[in-house]
Amino acid sequence: MLKLNKLAIVLAATFSATTAFAAPVTPTDIQNASTLNQAWITGASAPTLNVFLGFAAGCEANTLAMFHGGTADVANPGASNTGNAFAYACKRGGVVSVLYHTNQGGSFNAYAPHVPNNVAGTGFGVTTNLNRLANVAKASCSNVGSITSLTPVTPTQPENPVPNQPAVPVYKCSNAVINGFTATDNTPKKPAGGFSDVEAALFGVDASSYGTELDAGVTQVFGVMASQPLYRAMQVAQRIYASEADAIAADPSFLPQNAPSISKEQYASLASDPLATWAPLGVDDSKEVIIARRVNTSGTQGSSNAFFMGNPCLGNPSTSSVLFPTTAADSDPGFYNVVEGGETAEVRTAISNASTAGKFAIGVVSLENTDAAGRRYLKVEGVHPAAGPNNTTDDKARYTSAQGQYPFQIELKAFVANDAKGTFGETAINQIISGVSSVQCNIVPRGLVLNSASSACSSANSGIHITRTTRNGNNCRPLTWKF
Repeated sequence: MLKLNKLAIVLAATFSATTAFAAPVTPTDIQNASTLNQAWITGASAPTLNVFLGFAAGCEANTLAMFHGGTADVANPGASNTGNAFAYACKRGGVVSVLYHTNQGGSFNAYAPHVPNNVAGTGFGVTTNLNRLANVAKASCSNVGSITSLTPVTPTQPENPVPNQPAVPVYKCSNAVINGFTATDNTPKKPAGGFSDVEAALFGVDASSYGTELDAGVTQVFGVMASQPLYRAMQVAQRIYASEADAIAADPSFLPQNAPSISKEQYASLASDPLATWAPLGVDDSKEVIIARRVNTSGTQGSSNAFFMGNPCLGNPSTSSVLFPTTAADSDPGFYNVVEGGETAEVRTAISNASTAGKFAIGVVSLENTDAAGRRYLKVEGVHPAAGPNNTTDDKARYTSAQGQYPFQIELKAFVANDAKGTFGETAINQIISGVSSVQCNIVPRGLVLNSASSACSSANSGIHITRTTRNGNNCRPLTWKF
């Protein structure tokens, strides 16, 4: 018995020493690693922070580091100034592991490097021009500080550290973004797959011969943003206030309960007809119609097409009942103008600029974006995407969706390419899915809802952080209640 007790003490001491000396992976560690796991994933921008947290969940304690190609110093992955190219490095099972992550160009880029297509309208084929960070062990990456807590989206949200990673070093990699397909620096030349707001079928392609689609375990909430002049005009048109002056005086904070509402039919009318005016909203129809939308490869645009226009969901040849969104080519400046943004920031900017100019503009974005700088979320079918219980404001922007009240929510997908099967890339994607769906309730990023309970977010949070509804993995399927 004494020998066993002594052995237990030795093992405990060894474990404590190992934990105590654990340190975040550095570029030098990556350069000198005798065994190195590497992979590259691509796709949607909305779940960037979720992907980071999912990767972190599989890391050994206190070994995680983050690299980005943006202008920021210390910021969450996915913040507007961290760019579109990232790398996350840590030890997993004692092995130094690096995951390169590109969220450039939208959700379809989870599939585009593997599935022949012409979704972008640039010619039939596969994508061979996507940027990512160069080898972070060799690039000019400077340590600019550490993430000790995830930056709240809004001031009222609590700050939370990355689980098991009390201080995550952040490296800014200036001028280190390259075309990954032509890399010659011993890093992956092809993505293993990635994450998408919607399944490949909503882009009009069949990916089943080129890889495996997986449910990512989370739902993304989307919303319709209006420029501030349009928002106020709609408040008057819907008799929420008698005049715009009354609206400004009575609702300076744009509270969710006072927001005007837009129906699916109204938005579809505006965003599918280049001859449309603002008449469907009951506001001044002499003003130029500005539609701010994403490019065809965007999951946000795919979500909008499916939800508002039944495209491609209602595309049965015998009915031909889908609507098609207008594009920049349909623009008639001064009357009807479509802005197509490769990134969400371009949609936000178009709406904000219209607001500054006193113009009416409208568009769809995901709810990790906050309503500010002249752009405001509308209710959809009478329900606000960022309303909390008892007419409060939900800083996490998921309560009404989790309750099953707000309809514009889409279940995210992951994709593993066939040639990544059995590699670290497949392992990383599967571990991210597990990590994404099991993060603590209070650090699920804004605008995202867990699809099921986990050890870190129990069923007691159904209707708060966990959705009460489902599309059963098919985003053309109507929402139904989970029993």
